[in-house]
Amino acid sequence: MRRFWSLLVIIVLVMGSASVLAQQADNEKKCDTPSVADAKPSYYIGLGDSWFTRKDYATAVKAYTCAVDLQPDYAPIYVKRGFAYAGLQDSDAALADYSHALELDENLVSAYNNRGTLYTQLGNFGLAINDFTLVISLDPNNAVAYNNRGIVHAAEGNFDDAIADFEEAIVLDPTYSTPHASLAAVYSALAARSYQDYVKVAGSAARLPAGTPDEVLTSMDDSLRNGNFAVWLPLLTPSQ
Repeated sequence: MRRFWSLLVIIVLVMGSASVLAQQADNEKKCDTPSVADAKPSYYIGLGDSWFTRKDYATAVKAYTCAVDLQPDYAPIYVKRGFAYAGLQDSDAALADYSHALELDENLVSAYNNRGTLYTQLGNFGLAINDFTLVISLDPNNAVAYNNRGIVHAAEGNFDDAIADFEEAIVLDPTYSTPHASLAAVYSALAARSYQDYVKVAGSAARLPAGTPDEVLTSMDDSLRNGNFAVWLPLLTPSQ
């Protein structure tokens, strides 16, 4: 009899827990009561943007979903929700939203750009290049797309193509700072490769003429600031 009552208590507790979880799930699906009457999709989009800015991506997704429920054929909402899903590291949901946005509007630049960014993070470089190239075909002056495509080229080791894209991004928008950092990163990668080649030719025990790569980079930075050319002198090779 005691075993029966113990089993009954366990069943009741399990059922109670299941009921609580179900209620929580229902609550998560429900839209928050709007602070304005007859709230439009733009209300929930603004709410989602606010939560996204605070990095509360789960609540942002919930708000964007409310907007989707009210206007399911408005493609930009799916881009926003996809970006929030990406913040939650839910790549499948993010890709699904970006792709659905493009089903609704095949010319939506932001969907291609964000999907290309996510493809890059997932290592799907071919798909990423395709999306960024589509952005450029739709908006030839899109400096962001050039920078992003350049990043994919760099990740693949295609440094010449990367440099060309970064330089084009800088020409298109001189106030856009990121391509300058991207270009510097590529030249750093090329410098690292050159040092590796130096070691292969000179031997692993050979002393680097101008110091370690980090020391050279620091000296170069100082040289550009104060005009001191001394950093270059150890690289001279006199005749004997």
